[in-house]
Formats: sequence, structure tokens, C-alpha cells
Amino acid sequence: MRIPPYWARAAHAGTGRGGKDQTFWAWGWSFKDLAAAKKDAAARAKRIFDHLISGTRPDSYDYLERPFREEIVDSLAHGEDEIALITRNRYGALILNSASVCFADVDFPEIQSHGFIDALLLFFSGRRRRQRMQIARDATMHAVRDWAQHNPNRSFRLYRTRAGLRLLFTDHLYSPTSAETAQMLRDLGSDSLYRKLTEKQECFRARLTPKPWRCGCRRPPSQYPWDDAEAERTYREWEREYQEKTRGYVTCELVETIGEGASEGIVNTIVDLHDRSACGDRGSALA
Repeated sequence: MRIPPYWARAAHAGTGRGGKDQTFWAWGWSFKDLAAAKKDAAARAKRIFDHLISGTRPDSYDYLERPFREEIVDSLAHGEDEIALITRNRYGALILNSASVCFADVDFPEIQSHGFIDALLLFFSGRRRRQRMQIARDATMHAVRDWAQHNPNRSFRLYRTRAGLRLLFTDHLYSPTSAETAQMLRDLGSDSLYRKLTEKQECFRARLTPKPWRCGCRRPPSQYPWDDAEAERTYREWEREYQEKTRGYVTCELVETIGEGASEGIVNTIVDLHDRSACGDRGSALA
């Protein structure tokens, strides 16, 4: 799992094009210690500066190549092995990062109009929009069940989310970087960005807590790591507000179990954590 515990920000100053003094900042990270993260940040800031003054694009700073800059809230072990990390993402939700238990989110497609008249009817008729959305949801559910029938060796728990479906695979452990995983996620129609991030971040990610704006909560005031103690204090106040406003909301609800149950102890551990954190009473608002 490429989730560094140490982050630092550093600057590099120099003379840019036209003889103007310029300063560039960059984040660096390390799995070792803060000093190594600071050294990495300084080197990255210099590379950005060198790229920009030479007129070349710093492709190495592409979003997909960077680890997530997230606070590590907790870790989960099975025996002596670390099998998962819980982090808080940029908008404040808790994320389960699993090293070997596969998650796949399949979004419901957006409803499409069939011509100008149909577009007008959809715009003015909430009932028509709901009917069309239900057709899209039913088609997505049918596609997943059809895939399961054609892949009887796969077992998974199927959940409903606010925007689609979530599959938690229980047949065996998976490698986030394997060709088998990539093909399976592609066949299921999982989001292309999620597929790329799974490989680059070397883990499977599943959101455990609601998105704040779906619960009447504002977005967090800053992102980890914080500049100073005051910034962290402000963030923790927001965190308490988030926890209060998301009461009564859940991230997903179990629809059914397809195939045999989990045979791996690691899978059972992840299932238990996921369901305790992400699921609630049936009928709770999905967010």
C-alpha cells in the first residue's frame, strides 16, 4: 500500500525566465521519517523549478503517480501482517485501504434523453426521471448478476451505495497490481480512474463514511498535514461537526451475498470492519 505516514512541504527558489526570482513549493513523502520527507520535498520542488524554466512539463507529478496525502487514522493487522489502513481523505471521509481484499464500485449510469422531446419531458417530470433512473439501476444490477453467473468461481457481497453498487470479493485474496484484477474490474465496468488508482496506489479503496455535502455538512477547512497546531484544532472542530451531522446516514447497505462465504481469515476481518463502519440499519439514508 503506497500510503506514506510522513509528509513535508519544501520550497526551491531561483531565477526563472526573464530574470525574475521565482519560488516553487512541493510536497514530499517518506515511509521512513520526517527528515526523509523534507529531503524528498526539496528535491521535488527543485525538479518542478527545473522543468518549468526549461519549458517542459513535469509529468512525474501527475496525480496518478502521487500517493494520497491523507492522515492515517488507524491500521488493521492479521497476525503480524498489516492488512489495511484507515485514512481520512481530502473531503474528510474515512477510507478503508485494503492490501489484498478486493473492492469494486460500479456506478449507475447517468440517464440519457432520447431526443429533444424526451429531454423536455425529463426536465419537467420528476416521475419520468425517477422511472428512467430505476431502469438504469435495474440494468446495472442485472449486468452484475449476469457477470456472476458467467464467473461462478467468484464470490462477493453485493452492496447498494448512493450512486451505484459495491462488490466486496470473498472467494480469495487479490493483488491490486495483477492482470487478473485489472481484467475483472474492467469486465465489471468499474470506474476507469478507480482501476488506475488501484494499481498505482497498490491497494483497494472503499469509502466508509458519508460524503459531507450529502449530509448538510460543509467541506473541511484544510487538508492534512496541517501548517500548525491552530490549523489542526480548526480541523478537529470540523471533524466533530462532521461526525454529528452524518449520524443517521450510511455509506452502503447489503443487498445479497453471491457465491460461497469467505474462506480467508483476512477476508472475514475486512468484511467485519467494513460492515460495522459503512453499513447501518436497512432504510437509513445513503450518503
